[in-house]
Amino acid sequence: MPKYSPFASGSFRVSSPYGSRPDLGGYHAGIDLVDLSPERIVTAVMGGKVIRSRIALYSETDLTWQWGNYVAVQQDDAKIAYYCHLAGRSVEVGEIVRAGDRIGIMGSTGYSTGPHLHFEIRDPMTAINPADYLGIPNAVGICSMPTPPQLDCAAEVCRICGLEQQTRDYLDAYKYAADLWRKIYIKIKGGQS
Repeated sequence: MPKYSPFASGSFRVSSPYGSRPDLGGYHAGIDLVDLSPERIVTAVMGGKVIRSRIALYSETDLTWQWGNYVAVQQDDAKIAYYCHLAGRSVEVGEIVRAGDRIGIMGSTGYSTGPHLHFEIRDPMTAINPADYLGIPNAVGICSMPTPPQLDCAAEVCRICGLEQQTRDYLDAYKYAADLWRKIYIKIKGGQS
């Protein structure tokens, strides 16, 4: 199954590789990535179902608090992708996402030294090297990955529902129109299956 960039821009910098981090102590079960665009939009690397979308607060027994705002997606390949330290989340538990769908915005919540995406892959609970999984070097440096072709959700909703251009223009004026069209499209497609 193809895997796509975890950022809408397709370009990012690896700031902390997967594996042993003697300088910070312990083992890094994910990879830290920094979007090179000012938008900082985090996207799904593969389609699947959102199984977690929450902000984890400090806990002595649950180390997910270190992730802060995070989303977990049970992917089509049965692996779980974790998108952590988000400034904001764009999906809710139970939503179906496609590769390239917006997950959230890169941030610095939880235990973080600055804005980045901590990206982790598990199968099902065992950490997998996310650099190998994405097909990028497991080293600090600049990377580019393909982004999937974007579905025009607004056009699809208008086609399926028979909406006129005037209705589309009215809804497109809404600040979060792209997310609205995507959610409507998902509801319609869910009802058609």
